[in-house]
Amino acid sequence: MLLQKIRDHAQGWFAYTIIGLLTVPFALWGINQYFEAGGPADAAVVGDNKISLQEFQRAYQQQRQRIQAALGGNADPALLDGPRIKQQVLRQLIDERVLNQLARDQGLRISDQQLHDALVALPVFEQSGGFNKDLYDRLLRNQGYTTAAFEEGMRQSLATAQLRDGVVASALATPAELTQAIALLKQQRDLRYAVLSLEKYLAGASVDDAAIQDYFEKNKDRFVNPEQVRLQFIELKLAQIAEGIEIGEEELRTSYQEQIAKYGRPEERAASHVLVKLPPNAGETEVEQARTKARRIADSMHSGAKSFDQVLQDAQADRTGALEGAGLGVIAQGMFASPAFENALYAMKKPGDISDPVQMPSGFHIIRLDSIAPAQVRPFEEVREDVARELRHQQAENRFYEIGQTLANLSYEHPDSLEPAAKALGVPMRESGWFSRQGGEGIATNSKVLSSAFGEDVLKRGLNSEPIELEPGHVVVLRVKEHKDATPRSLEEAREDIAKLLRQQQAREALAKNAEALRTRAAKGEHLQALATEFGGEYKNAGLVGRDATSVDGAVLTAAFRLPQPQAGQVALGSTVLANGDQAVLEVARVAPGQPGALTEDERKALAQQLGQQSGSGQFEQLLNSLRAKTKVVVYSERL
Repeated sequence: MLLQKIRDHAQGWFAYTIIGLLTVPFALWGINQYFEAGGPADAAVVGDNKISLQEFQRAYQQQRQRIQAALGGNADPALLDGPRIKQQVLRQLIDERVLNQLARDQGLRISDQQLHDALVALPVFEQSGGFNKDLYDRLLRNQGYTTAAFEEGMRQSLATAQLRDGVVASALATPAELTQAIALLKQQRDLRYAVLSLEKYLAGASVDDAAIQDYFEKNKDRFVNPEQVRLQFIELKLAQIAEGIEIGEEELRTSYQEQIAKYGRPEERAASHVLVKLPPNAGETEVEQARTKARRIADSMHSGAKSFDQVLQDAQADRTGALEGAGLGVIAQGMFASPAFENALYAMKKPGDISDPVQMPSGFHIIRLDSIAPAQVRPFEEVREDVARELRHQQAENRFYEIGQTLANLSYEHPDSLEPAAKALGVPMRESGWFSRQGGEGIATNSKVLSSAFGEDVLKRGLNSEPIELEPGHVVVLRVKEHKDATPRSLEEAREDIAKLLRQQQAREALAKNAEALRTRAAKGEHLQALATEFGGEYKNAGLVGRDATSVDGAVLTAAFRLPQPQAGQVALGSTVLANGDQAVLEVARVAPGQPGALTEDERKALAQQLGQQSGSGQFEQLLNSLRAKTKVVVYSERL
């Protein structure tokens, strides 16, 4: 039971991580279409493409995981299960389909080099500081993904990102737009304000017993001692189990020898290539034509008629799209799903050697070996602690799952007590303090604990909880030891709270009344400084201030920049409540627009780039809306 829960959690984390790392606009969830067989029903049809119900459900669950990960215990179940998220997810899938079709129509395609760079840059596939092919294969296999399908999905996502970047990056801000933005952003306002302190009004507020009793009688339901529980619990921590594990010297050395490749760097080779490209779904005639062309190019290099660099320049200058050439950097063994490229590269003897044409799905590659970095291995003594730490973690992890399963079974078999489980596992039973549904200290800060402790099985039926994973490697099983029902508070218990509440209410009402009176008189022409003195407030002349002034309270600054520009010889008046409850009445005497020289050249360039991106994003949204309007979309809402 526990093991399955942890496995489920790991799969959810992996799916969240992969999707997060591959996020490109409007392609966040659509990549799953390449991994899923069609379901029995469709969620929507976009042009000639279908969005299966299975694909939609998977995308929806991934989005729920993202929200839960972001909000934790604050996630609202009504939000997670409501129609809004489902509609957003389906809208994203539809947009992804529309954009993928446009990318194909525009002939956008991701080269092998671009795919390679994107793939090796994903941290989830890194180990010992670099891309690890074994880890890559294992993670995909565990999720039921094929390498070819995953990489094709990446190509589609990257192509969609390329499409969006092409639109956004091409947008520019005009000089007039830049000048207008600087005038607004660097605008300054001549500001003066008076602050009336809530604390002074609180000091003068008073309430009598009759008011307190009257409020209590009218609001008895607000004054209760909340329901509380106190828990017994058993907890398992992976880190504590690991601390108690001793690893022998022989075991350390054996593990080092078995994983020696992990503690070293295998031989690596850098290469460049010239690619004679094949179109998607190329027929036999097209394959043979490309093979002949690649052979002719390779022969010209081997005979000395042309150097590799000359051919590389020709390929990079080619405008037909039939040739491609680039330096590929370091190519580690096992990096590609098809071994043909690496076999040819690692078969060459010395830098400068050039291969015969090598067929890959993208076309025929002619490879030049640029350099060889020999294999290196770190000595045992240097990595001894790393080996020990990993072995301890592996053994602790196995032990943790075994103990966890035993704990789950014993707490289920003896549902009315944790003592049998504690004795069998040799772990202590611990106790919490009293806490309510709003939480407490220790494990009572965890939302999962609160939900279980006040749930039907644990609270009402008196059963042990199921194992609760507080965080990876930390599990608890709990039961309620004591329970207190919610009880009404007496007048004496509530007296101080009521008195405080009424004093605050009285003080805020008096403060608001005086602030409004002060503003009204200022609007008639009375000087703000004199009014501040009369009303017992504090007057401040801030002078010309910008939007980012640190010398002025943020609420006052926000209110000042929301006021309309004053007429000549007049002031613009406003008021606002500060974070501590004080109230400010403010006036702006004049507005000075920002000057072009207010920004450095670097700041101007950054602002121009930001404005261009904002404009480009708007243009891209318009493009998407236009494409969506031209595409026939059928949504089966009743199936969602």
